[in-house]
Amino acid sequence: MKRLAYLLVLALLLPLAAAQDQLNTAIGSNPPTLDPQKTFNGFSFAITNQIYETLFVVTPEGEIEGLLADEWEYLDENRLQVRLVEGVAFSDGTPLNAEAVRASLLRLLDPATAAPGRFVVSAIQDVEVVDETTVVIVTAAPFAPLLAHLAHPVAAIVPAAAGDALARNPVGSGPFELVEWQQSNQILLRANDDYWGGRPAIDEVLYRIVPEVSTQIVELRSGGLDILFNIPPDNYAALQNDANIETEAYLGWGSVLLGLNTANPKLADLQVRQAIAHAIDKSLIIDEFLSGLAEPGVAPIPPTVRFAASDLADPYPYDPEAARALLAAAGAEGLALTLDVYQNPDLEAVAQVLQFMLAEVGIDLNIRVQEFAAYSEQTVSDDLELYLTSWGTVTLDADYALYAFFHSSEIPENNSSRYQVAAVDALLDEARANPDEAVREAAYRDVQEVVLNDAPMITLYYPLSTVAKRPVLTGEVVRFSWINLDLRDATLSR
Repeated sequence: MKRLAYLLVLALLLPLAAAQDQLNTAIGSNPPTLDPQKTFNGFSFAITNQIYETLFVVTPEGEIEGLLADEWEYLDENRLQVRLVEGVAFSDGTPLNAEAVRASLLRLLDPATAAPGRFVVSAIQDVEVVDETTVVIVTAAPFAPLLAHLAHPVAAIVPAAAGDALARNPVGSGPFELVEWQQSNQILLRANDDYWGGRPAIDEVLYRIVPEVSTQIVELRSGGLDILFNIPPDNYAALQNDANIETEAYLGWGSVLLGLNTANPKLADLQVRQAIAHAIDKSLIIDEFLSGLAEPGVAPIPPTVRFAASDLADPYPYDPEAARALLAAAGAEGLALTLDVYQNPDLEAVAQVLQFMLAEVGIDLNIRVQEFAAYSEQTVSDDLELYLTSWGTVTLDADYALYAFFHSSEIPENNSSRYQVAAVDALLDEARANPDEAVREAAYRDVQEVVLNDAPMITLYYPLSTVAKRPVLTGEVVRFSWINLDLRDATLSR
């Protein structure tokens, strides 16, 4: 009888024990897919980065190191040989070997896959299998940032034969695997018992899908959630004063920029673009509307990104008098412009501030807010004038942003400013092709200096990424973005 009573008590306690080893967090939207090659969505990457792994990874210090890659060397300027970590398998037991790597990368490159992030690895021409654990990645031309691009979430190694099934039934080599996905409700992961890097201490990770930030905050404070990311400034300030919550704000890989269509007759005159730059009080935006949770922008990329020219001075600091004089000199008094912005509370607020600031120098700014698809169509149309955008340099290599923004071959999809300068194209081509770090740094510095003066884009600020957690969670690592939450060495103590 005593044994029966003991077993009954134990059975009642087992669910509690499981909950104690379950990390609870929240994301704001349902991921469209859990196939990393079929998405470019942060909510997807937050989950897929726990399930899949890339050949390389960027460390918290911004350095590139191997993950699935154990050793690597360039055989020549177009051929990267990679030796894989031995004994790695996908969670279904399939070996993650050289053939698997080749099949995965070729699937990402295949136009039939329709991968939105295909451009990340488009420099790759072929992948050759040398032996069971060695591949040679062949590029069509020298491509210096290759390792950084292979660390991108879209380049995660997947079992290509699984095909479309990966969207709902992901199979990776990472520290966690999918247990359950309740659409628009929650996603439950559990520790991969056979993870090649050692089983995580946390048994389960529950991602609740909670669109309302206020609800997320209430749940964190009550203990229903353990960690949250991307907290709005007002909420973050309140959490900082909560003795039961630990907070951190750090500079990530993002920039918020105002783009100017240099091919539009209203903005073709440099003096007009200079005037717009002079009219913007970046410090006011940060202090009054972002509660200080940003750093003023100058270079197009933040200091966390390799080859960012962070010491360059702003050539057009806030000076409304200078702005008015430049508009008069350009014959642009009474200028009316339209600013396009996609639906995003932060960007919409910034747009309204810009409207007020430009009005102060005599520019009438109309704001057009659209859902992202319509906004994207507008940015490639010829009648585009001004546009607000945010950009994450996910590879932490300057090429990822500067080539997209300013190389003429990227007009109009990424280079929506229609910026076209032969000398800048040449510098970007040189920096992309030359593996010499000093050469790349000098070229990217020159690019940033030229574009700062030409003002096809104005970097408003670098947002700080925010984290709030309960102290029960320790040992987690966040590498520059919430999508890179690393729980391999994390523990829970309830």
